[in-house]
Amino acid sequence: MRPIFYSTLYSFKEIKNSKIFYSFLIFAIILISGSYFVSQTSFINQGRIMVDFSIFAITIFNIFIGIFVGSSVVYDDIEKKSIFLAVTRPVKRTEYLIGRFLGLAVAIIFSTVIMMFIFYLVLLLMHKFIVPVNVFAAHASAGTPEPMPWTAYMMPRTLIVQALFIIIESVFVSVISILFSLITSKALASIFAILIFFIGNVSGKMNDLVRPVKALAKGKIVIIRQPSHVLAAAVHFVYTVLPNFSIFNVSAEAAYKTDVPGGTILYGIIYGICYSVLLFMVASLIFAGKDIS
Repeated sequence: MRPIFYSTLYSFKEIKNSKIFYSFLIFAIILISGSYFVSQTSFINQGRIMVDFSIFAITIFNIFIGIFVGSSVVYDDIEKKSIFLAVTRPVKRTEYLIGRFLGLAVAIIFSTVIMMFIFYLVLLLMHKFIVPVNVFAAHASAGTPEPMPWTAYMMPRTLIVQALFIIIESVFVSVISILFSLITSKALASIFAILIFFIGNVSGKMNDLVRPVKALAKGKIVIIRQPSHVLAAAVHFVYTVLPNFSIFNVSAEAAYKTDVPGGTILYGIIYGICYSVLLFMVASLIFAGKDIS
């Protein structure tokens, strides 16, 4: 466990101090802060616009960190031969890979916490989408609750769930980037990861579009539109095999202040963790047999 811990710590410090990490982080913070001014241009649903804009910024820049840093975190070590400083010591390849991955995961969590904190400050500034938490103190003599002279505010549960899903989704994408970086070049790994992320977000809608359209006519259900069977099979295959990233998007629930069902939360967590572990095991097998000389 000690080699994994030191590898994770080293990876986190390396990623945290990299130019690409700070470039994405600063740009995302600027967009989140700018969401306040963007929302002021609308006279209707200013809070909803700000929430949508900020969630989009946090998601897309965490995904970029996962893709571009994930595709280079191991690939650059192999290209620069700096990997020999790690694997020549009593450190197994699997331990090295786990440490690099966990360091990237910690960096993603770190960036998400910072961006969500900035988002929270913007919500406080607008005094929208925040939930007051009244703090009570027991009265010493009468024993009746007495409100404190201040009120604490917190994010609604849906936004906290969305932040958790952003972390899981970004870590998920980073595993995909690491996997492809062990197979092909860094540039192609980034492109493939972006394509899978894009397809994974639209595959659910595409699968709905190729389903037969039914209608009720004369008391019977009839099919009024039947897409091509080949097209439907191809879309369904893509929908089944490739990751479905749309389950991590609850921005609509957050914008409309509706709760996310507990089953949806549990399914998203289990789905993301299990799929990530599966892909990481594949990456470990590839890395174990990879010639790094």
